[in-house]
Amino acid sequence: MLYSSPAITAYVFFVVTLVGLCMGSFLNCLAWRSAHGESVLKGRSHCDSCGHELGFRDLIPVVSWLSTRGRCRYCGERVSVRNPVTELVCAAAFVSILLVWNISYEAIELMAFACVLLVLSLTDIDSYVIPNGCIVAAVAVRLLYLAWVHFFVGFDVSGLLVQCLISAAGVGGAILLVVLLMDKALGRESMGFGDVKLLAVAAFYFGWRECLLLIIVACLIGLVVAAVGQRHGEPAGSVADAGARVIPWGPSIAAACWFVMLFGTPIMLWYIGIF
Repeated sequence: MLYSSPAITAYVFFVVTLVGLCMGSFLNCLAWRSAHGESVLKGRSHCDSCGHELGFRDLIPVVSWLSTRGRCRYCGERVSVRNPVTELVCAAAFVSILLVWNISYEAIELMAFACVLLVLSLTDIDSYVIPNGCIVAAVAVRLLYLAWVHFFVGFDVSGLLVQCLISAAGVGGAILLVVLLMDKALGRESMGFGDVKLLAVAAFYFGWRECLLLIIVACLIGLVVAAVGQRHGEPAGSVADAGARVIPWGPSIAAACWFVMLFGTPIMLWYIGIF
């Protein structure tokens, strides 16, 4: 259906891009309020500096930031570039998932999962915490997808659900054991338990084989970001010693999840085909 005609293709991609931009704006606000102790259900959007409530023309994704040259319309203070970047990242995630998964239930599930990953990444950057609410939301999205496919599409997912649970328990348990041993050997925290829970959730979505690929990719992304952060003199993470992380690992895991969404299956098929 997506490629049935050029007009339909262009229309679908336009709508998905627009939805992604709007969702990115909303999720950025959600993460900021969560990290700063504000209610996510009450109150209108406001300037982080002067507190002035924002009007409609201040809330147009990307366009509003560009039109004011990255400054508040009311107090003139700079507005973080994180706002338009988050909106563009969310739109890019939605479009890339559509490209790979076409118009499907899987695409909707992965877009919802990408929203959760974006929120927990922003929160982790702000406060070095992956909220349990994000973990619960990610699990709920997966279960809702499986329930929908089972009851409304007619596909028996009982075997798949068991495999997902075993993968999540196996990966989560194995990583937790390694972390506890590393903590004892190093005498300090080697990895946040939020990261352990996030990797278990990733295994719940992708299975243990794809999760091994995901961990490798997450490590590579983390090393690159750490190297860049040290070069530019970024402050260390929550542990103020030589071994501290430049930034939390949660965003790197989230980026690796996105990578596996797009390329995990063909890479694993290629690897298995070698043997």
